[in-house]
Amino acid sequence: MRRALLSLTLAVAALLPAVPARAMVSSEMVPIPVQYAKSWRSAQAGLTDAGHRVAALQAQAEPADVLGVLRHDLQLEVALYDYRDSIRSQQVVVYALAVDQSLENQVAGLLPAAELPPLRQTTEALRALWRAAGITDFSEVQVRNNRRFQESAPVAQLVTYYRTSGGHYAIDWSYLASINFIESDFGRVNGPSSAGAMGPMQFMPGTWQDYGKGGDIMSPKDSIEAAARYLHAMGGPGNMDRAIYRYNNDSDYVASVQGFAAALRADPSWLDRLYFWSTSG
Repeated sequence: MRRALLSLTLAVAALLPAVPARAMVSSEMVPIPVQYAKSWRSAQAGLTDAGHRVAALQAQAEPADVLGVLRHDLQLEVALYDYRDSIRSQQVVVYALAVDQSLENQVAGLLPAAELPPLRQTTEALRALWRAAGITDFSEVQVRNNRRFQESAPVAQLVTYYRTSGGHYAIDWSYLASINFIESDFGRVNGPSSAGAMGPMQFMPGTWQDYGKGGDIMSPKDSIEAAARYLHAMGGPGNMDRAIYRYNNDSDYVASVQGFAAALRADPSWLDRLYFWSTSG
């Protein structure tokens, strides 16, 4: 699509946290691997617990009385908030490890092996994304949770779009999710960018004319479908590196898309992490 890198720089800047990523999750902590591992495990436990509570509450039959409905809805909102809050707590750890690869290597030795593949794929993807945005000093990266998660289509709805559109063109859903995250934070930053790109998948108007097929460039459904169509036309799924490079002509961009996509394939629950990272509430 040949977008200006300034467009990508602005998009990435919107994904960065206002707390230094290298900062500890508690002012009383010292920056040692044991403390980061402890913070990761605590957030992971909170995420699991909140997820179980959400699932249990959603599976319950609706109470017959008004007070029962109010009580159920309040419990569900608390569980959902705890889920999002655990994700954001874990984000601080992930960013710190992405900033300092030496620290990451030490912390990795203290975490369960099963949790490492998506974590390490994500930190590699973040480093590539920061490089693509022109960031040379990763210590300057900050964690910023300043968007409303409601400004995006619900994550379950997006997954349906990724899988449906990917199936039409044999493009794995994880690539569409990764691009949607990088380009617009799942539709929360729809542009137009400085280069003129628009919508959840940041299409240039001319490219949209060729691949949008009369759809709405601002529609998540239509733009994800067009992105799958474009990636297929550019060589996917046979040569995804080439297809992604044609989407944005930068090798670090390719590495970032590939890294996030690999993390999502290793553990699809990481989509929730990416989805809520920039948000508050």
